[in-house]
Amino acid sequence: MTETKPPCPRCNGSAALMSAVRAAEIAAAVPIEPSLCADYAIYRARLERCASCATLREGVLCAWCGCFVHFRARPKAASCPHPAGNRWQDV
Repeated sequence: MTETKPPCPRCNGSAALMSAVRAAEIAAAVPIEPSLCADYAIYRARLERCASCATLREGVLCAWCGCFVHFRARPKAASCPHPAGNRWQDV
């Protein structure tokens, strides 16, 4: 069964304006309390799950919530908004 991409709730197609590399650079530059950040291995594992999701747009945007996945994956308490369930649960 192939997942169909829902309409992006925020970008209206403008995600193509930002590369995954640029999104990662910006996310890394945004200050966040270190104690609230997921460690790097968890962050990378979350992004790998996103990369394998059929509904990831332009390599940077979650089609379910409209967030840039490089930002969403940073906090320890973050979760994946996929309607079939949190794809990061066992990461």
